[in-house]
Amino acid sequence: MERSEEEIAQIIKKRVEAIKDVRGYHQLSVRMTGKRFYIEMHILLDSNLRFEDTHKIASKIEREVKSVVPNARVTIHTEPLGGARGSIWRLVKEMAEGVPGSRGVHNVHIQEINGKLCVDLHLEVSANMTVKQAHDVSDQVEKKIREANPNISEIIIHVESAQKRISRELMGVETGLESYIEHVAERFPEIKRVHGIEVRKVGDTLHVVLRCNFDPNINMKKAHEISNSLEKEIRSAYPRIARIDVHEEPA
Repeated sequence: MERSEEEIAQIIKKRVEAIKDVRGYHQLSVRMTGKRFYIEMHILLDSNLRFEDTHKIASKIEREVKSVVPNARVTIHTEPLGGARGSIWRLVKEMAEGVPGSRGVHNVHIQEINGKLCVDLHLEVSANMTVKQAHDVSDQVEKKIREANPNISEIIIHVESAQKRISRELMGVETGLESYIEHVAERFPEIKRVHGIEVRKVGDTLHVVLRCNFDPNINMKKAHEISNSLEKEIRSAYPRIARIDVHEEPA
């Protein structure tokens, strides 16, 4: 039986309220465009959480929403409890989308660390842009955000093409997985670079392949230990992953 937008919103509210780490939410939007639902919401979290933890919670909420509406496009924004709530998000969105070349932003995560704000966002650009052009747009977005709010001390921008995002959604692959892997890998200083990430859908599960460039002086035993720790972090946030293949290479 088909559900109305209001019925879906009520079910999502109950699912979100049942997640212990969520301190509140607002701006829940459920709308049908064509034959597809677009669901967006802002989640309030403890300001002391790490970005890795906010990603895990956002991913858990996304899975809950997709268990209700499997083919929905889901966008989760996180904000620190007690902060300026939607005002910071609106500022980030306005600044980012006002830069020429920007196709919009999604999955904006805002955390407060030691009294300073940290922003993590996904920036969409044209698939026809060169890497340099996309990098220039990203730099301008960061500059605009910093000028608008000097209290923002850290800005992490994940650039992706709008075409790439659409194609992944059609395949049913979670679009935030690649950037999450790159972000978690930064916790391991021995990993100098993560690249060649491929996400393949196998039935209801995911198979991930990635390449890690390690410090060339590190021994293989240590490299394997780090790879296993990286895998554990990824699997904890994405339980749908049935297999992860890490190729270890010298930087």
